[in-house]
Amino acid sequence: QLEGLLHAVESRGGARTPCLLLPAKADSRLGQHWYPLPMLLCKVFRWPDLRHCSEVKRLCCCESYSKAHSELVCCNPHHLSRLCELESPPPPYSRYPMDFLKPSDCPDSVPSSTETGRTNCLVPGGLS
Repeated sequence: QLEGLLHAVESRGGARTPCLLLPAKADSRLGQHWYPLPMLLCKVFRWPDLRHCSEVKRLCCCESYSKAHSELVCCNPHHLSRLCELESPPPPYSRYPMDFLKPSDCPDSVPSSTETGRTNCLVPGGLS
C-alpha cells in the first residue's frame, strides 16, 4: 500500500495508480484535528487548505466511487478531485431592467407587416 501511495504522490496524478483501500473507520490526526484518512492524505499531499470532506468528490475511476457504505475506502489522494467554489454569487436576473439591454437606435414600438404574418420589420426604414 505504501508503494502505491508513493507512486501516486510522485506522479502527481499523471500515472494511473491503483486504489489504496484502507478501513473506512480509520481516522487520523493532523495537529489537534481528526480527519477521515482520505481527507488527511488530500490535505497533506494535494490541498493543504482543504477544510471539509464536502469539498472533494471521488473520481469514477476509483473502486470506492459508487460504494456508499463499504468497509474499505480508497485513500489515494489522486482518486479525488476538488470542487470549485464560486468567488461570488452571480448577480440576480432582475437587477438590470430590460430597457438597459435594448439598442439605443431601436424605437419603442416596431411596426409589423400584415403581408408576412405580422413579423417585425428587421431593417430600419425597410418595406412593410
